[in-house]
Amino acid sequence: MPVAKVYTKSQWEAFARALDALPEKPDTERGVTVRDAMKDMRVRVRTAQSKGYTLEQIAEQARQQGLDITAGTIRYALRSTGKGSGAGSVVRPTPGARATGAGKASTVQTRVQDATSQMKHVRKDGGKTEARLQSGPVQGALGFAIRPDTDDL
Repeated sequence: MPVAKVYTKSQWEAFARALDALPEKPDTERGVTVRDAMKDMRVRVRTAQSKGYTLEQIAEQARQQGLDITAGTIRYALRSTGKGSGAGSVVRPTPGARATGAGKASTVQTRVQDATSQMKHVRKDGGKTEARLQSGPVQGALGFAIRPDTDDL
């Protein structure tokens, strides 16, 4: 079993002083992740694509500039920066693809209907009706009932 390393308080204080004494690093020398860079490069990559260049060719341009990234990396970074970023993030279905929006809406609607059908109306004091969820087996995504491992949960 590994033993926790212990250092003296003076060592930690010396480390803290050294960190406090570090000069500000210029923006040009700071590291930038591919995802963060794609936030700024997204429009330029899309423009290059509209000029007829493939992501593979764009990745080759990046390699020529000393950036070791692949077309897949660019594709993933473009997709992940596009989620919820507002302007310019338009989801375009591929030709012949099934629209998933309607499927998701109907799935949510089905789940709401299932939950509503499990509700039982109970009269409380003063004549008010309160809806309570009936306990019963929970149905999994594949259609089978999910039961607890023990009965006394």
